[in-house]
Amino acid sequence: MSGTRRARLLVSGITESLEAALALADQLDEQATELASGALPVPSAAALDPETLGAVPADLAGDLDQVALALSEAGALARRQAPAFAGAGWDAPEWRGTLPAGGADPTPGPPVRPGLWRLGRILVPPLARGERTVEVPLAVPLLDAGNLQIETTRPRRGEAVGLVRGLLTRILASVPPGGVRITVYDPHELGAGLAAFAPLRVAGVVGPTLTSRARLELALAELSGEVGRITVERLAGRFDSLREREDAGLPRSEPWRLLVLLGWPSLPDEAARALDAVASQGPSCGVHVIAVVEPGGGGVDVPGGRAAGRLPNAETITAVELLALRGESDGGMPGGWRSTLSGLLGCVLDAPPPSVVVSDVTARVAAGVERAAARAPDLGGLLPAGLWEYESSAGVSVPVAHGPDGEVTLAFDDDTVHGLVGGQAGAGKSTLLLDVVYGLAARYGPDQLRFHLLDFKEGLEFAQFAARPGDPFYLPHADTVGIESDREFGVAVLRAARDEMQRRSVTMRAVGARDLRGLRAADRSSAWPRTLIVIDEFQVMLTPLDAVAREAVALLEVIARQGRAYGIHLLLASQTLSGIDALDATAGKRGSIFGQFALRVALRTSISESRVLLSTANEAAGALSGVGEAIVNRRNGHPIGNEHVRVAYPDPKVIAGLRERIEALVAQAVPPMRAPRVFVGHAPAVLADNPAFQALAGRPAPLPGEAAGDPLAFVGVPLDLAPPAVGVRLARLPGRHLAILGPLRREAVGMVQAAAVSVGAQTPRGGLVVDVVAADPATVAAAEVMADVLRRSGHPTHVTDVTGLRGVLGSAAAEIRAREEAALAGRGEAAAGMRLIVVFAMDAGRAGLEARDDASRRSGLDDLRTLTRRGPATGVHLLCWWRAPSRLVDDLGPGHRDDIAAWAATGLPGGDLFGLAGHRPVTAGTTPNRAVLFDRHAQAEPRTVVPFAPLGTGSAAESGAAV
Repeated sequence: MSGTRRARLLVSGITESLEAALALADQLDEQATELASGALPVPSAAALDPETLGAVPADLAGDLDQVALALSEAGALARRQAPAFAGAGWDAPEWRGTLPAGGADPTPGPPVRPGLWRLGRILVPPLARGERTVEVPLAVPLLDAGNLQIETTRPRRGEAVGLVRGLLTRILASVPPGGVRITVYDPHELGAGLAAFAPLRVAGVVGPTLTSRARLELALAELSGEVGRITVERLAGRFDSLREREDAGLPRSEPWRLLVLLGWPSLPDEAARALDAVASQGPSCGVHVIAVVEPGGGGVDVPGGRAAGRLPNAETITAVELLALRGESDGGMPGGWRSTLSGLLGCVLDAPPPSVVVSDVTARVAAGVERAAARAPDLGGLLPAGLWEYESSAGVSVPVAHGPDGEVTLAFDDDTVHGLVGGQAGAGKSTLLLDVVYGLAARYGPDQLRFHLLDFKEGLEFAQFAARPGDPFYLPHADTVGIESDREFGVAVLRAARDEMQRRSVTMRAVGARDLRGLRAADRSSAWPRTLIVIDEFQVMLTPLDAVAREAVALLEVIARQGRAYGIHLLLASQTLSGIDALDATAGKRGSIFGQFALRVALRTSISESRVLLSTANEAAGALSGVGEAIVNRRNGHPIGNEHVRVAYPDPKVIAGLRERIEALVAQAVPPMRAPRVFVGHAPAVLADNPAFQALAGRPAPLPGEAAGDPLAFVGVPLDLAPPAVGVRLARLPGRHLAILGPLRREAVGMVQAAAVSVGAQTPRGGLVVDVVAADPATVAAAEVMADVLRRSGHPTHVTDVTGLRGVLGSAAAEIRAREEAALAGRGEAAAGMRLIVVFAMDAGRAGLEARDDASRRSGLDDLRTLTRRGPATGVHLLCWWRAPSRLVDDLGPGHRDDIAAWAATGLPGGDLFGLAGHRPVTAGTTPNRAVLFDRHAQAEPRTVVPFAPLGTGSAAESGAAV
């Protein structure tokens, strides 16, 4: 039953009872008149006995009883339909308990929604001599039922405003906090009459007071739009009203909206029609009008405007003075009121509520709204009962929030391929991403869905998806987990996704499939899971505008445009989409990329950012205030697609239980599930924990596309998905040495140690001889640690300080000449094992290298140049650290910088490396824990790596995190 029909039944029940009383009163009046005129026979003397005088005639006694019963029923109906705050007198105990002492949470309103709202009392005159006036509560229907019009004179306007103040107090106390929104138009007192409700403006319950006709017209236009939207989206032809929709079991989807007119405006025809439409259609949509009308006292006349009229669907309360002026009745008792509910019976309005009651109610509502804004729904209710029970051929979906109609689901499928998330810091963006990842991981198995998780901010939200010290859990769905990711690593992930698209494209052409669903049906050789790439603060990849940013834009555009067919989806999140250099400087790229993102979720942000994130005409996100409040839009940001939701809170206990369930399934899996590739931007690269190093067993390490004939001197971990380590191949070819450049001691020492130890791990026992020179006294301890590791591997190793540098280089030069002579003579010495010369801080011994030997007239620089130019062909290689590139160039001599073909630099500006890189720009590797590796024989461009930490730094289990 709709709210309007329910209101009619309530009103008719009370009205019928009152009409019966009026009919009996009229009948008694007629008999009294006839008796006085002599039309009836004069009673006998017995009848004039004082005891019987005034007795009711026997034929009317039964009617009096029926009327008394009817009045009792009318009063009971009014009291029953106006329970608690809706009908209690201002001195009732309910109001004293509105706010408990001590600032505790306020008592919630009654569980039963009032059907009537008390305004005062209806006075029923005595029906017989000696009886008293009967009072019946004056209560009118309003919410989900109709409107209210109060007609008054200027002297009695204060009574009407007090009536409105009392009615609003009852409504605010009865409905859930935030369940009603009030708009006040007051051209006379400018809001003074309802100033007690001003504290609710901050909570968004009461809007700013409208004082001009222009602002009222805007408010009417907005309310008309709300009525139209609710009619289409909520009622949708299935229900007559929101109350009927709620009775059908659906949640209350909209707040009640009250337009309070403390003066009748003279509106132009269009605005007047809008007011009529709101009053006519609004009650079924929870939109109501409460109007105080002063006939003849409206606003400024407007050409073509309408005077005060009767509101549709309205109960009317009228001052008796107005009725007398209209000639509609005898005017009744001065100072009285009449209502459409009571007919000719007089009414007495309740006094305005005490200020303390209004203050308590506003405080209760404000506190309730604040608590509701801080309280998010729990994720536990959105997770499935069983894990991995869903199939992803048609797409993936996950409930992450609660909206007006219940659960709100985000889908990644053919219609909403990609998603965009935005919001200010602290608005709940990371919470939403966790809801998405955990929710999808619970619904879909690793064979149905894969993740690439990248976080570019200084947060650790995604760290929980990788194994950590004391917590072996990892998300089996994740291929990569990036924490404080580098831009280059993010681009590498996008590059891997593009390569996967190309692989799927080849297979799809081979089997004749057009999309992922067809591929999975035609080719069972692989599970062909969908892939979701989640990137938090993705704008970091695109700033500043350089080669990395340009490649990232190109890859994002390819995936955004073509990912739908191959089941590759993007979920990009950012605090701001404004001012992204790579998008703003590249014409059309912003629209080309984001135009493919039909799904957009905007959390609390500024109005300007709302326009960028959603659309230029959509400012809805700028009005959000609470943490976790969001606008979900599946129509590329068009305002018609807005849905106001609350993002679920991932309770730690719920998440812990889900992780235990996933971990149990991972432990049971055969074959074992693969842990994700983890990249931690701030963490050191630990050689002992590196998979490539762990796989060495006296054999050269293979790299993709390379033969494993010569040992690979490991330098660091690439900002890429594969391989797990990169370095320089020490082959018997010209230039196959490795120079470490830069002033950062920790990074340089770590790379020198890793290179030497990894070469030793790839060489059979006794197949390598190592000479170590610690030219800088601060590196002696590092040299001894490295030598100890090499000796345990079975390789003779000798360590000396700067005083032995000249002798080591002379010995190496002599051995090179001896091996060359043996090779020319055809003797076997040419195939002798490898010799490695390792020097820490070569430039620290420059003074000793410049001096010439008195006997041979050779300097240490001559021996060094013999080593660098002729050593590789004889199996003698140099691993050396120079603290400045200029020292390297000076030591090698003019025109001989190419004698060392590979170098790794750390802590140096790119301009210092331009010449060494073959006049290629070098833009990275200048920060701590980063290096640039360049090998002119194997690389076209320098690449950024995470250098291996010095030996003894500890494994990942000891350091807490490692790349």
